[in-house]
Amino acid sequence: MPSLYLNEDKNTIYQDPLKFISKLDKKKHIVLYYDNLAFGKKVQFRFIMDGLLKGENCIYVIHEKDNPKSIENEMIDNGIDVKKYSKYRLLKIFTIPDILNHPNGVLKGSEEIIDKIFSDLNPNLPFRLVVRMIDKLNTKDQIAANLALEQYYHSKFEHFNGFIMCHYDVRHNPTNTNGIWVENILENHHSAIFVTENEGEGIAFDMSANN
Repeated sequence: MPSLYLNEDKNTIYQDPLKFISKLDKKKHIVLYYDNLAFGKKVQFRFIMDGLLKGENCIYVIHEKDNPKSIENEMIDNGIDVKKYSKYRLLKIFTIPDILNHPNGVLKGSEEIIDKIFSDLNPNLPFRLVVRMIDKLNTKDQIAANLALEQYYHSKFEHFNGFIMCHYDVRHNPTNTNGIWVENILENHHSAIFVTENEGEGIAFDMSANN
């Protein structure tokens, strides 16, 4: 199994997740782990806001149990002019179904969702996507599907013109995996952000795989 290490270039290691996001300059597949929901959301919305200010397509994916209006209000509280950017068709809150129930399997279901997300975007603009395809990670099937999708889309990432942020609440992460789940997730992202339970505290860094 590949071992992970931090990029030795000190310019790519940050103690401040928000500073890390503000300096993103090339497309990346980013994983966000948070133990503080409010600050985890703040990181996600800063990621979206920076993209909007640069004129990028920004998509925030939610699940059927989530309330789109509540997400809009959270965005507004975090300084995003939802009405303005929705009018310009740069901001989209996109609700997805439970793809574990897709008749043709999880991968096919995810591809259909990705196609729908990008079908209404300006293809000439970069994009920023905040997403977690599998809502809950309680069963072996949910965990396996989540890992399979992370591995698949990371392997195809060169075909994407933008940034993808996958977010995980560590309070609901899979247990009894001896760290294998976390290691596999890290192996299939370019960068990681860890936010602690203390407001404003965390670390962000780029990764490389040493095969």
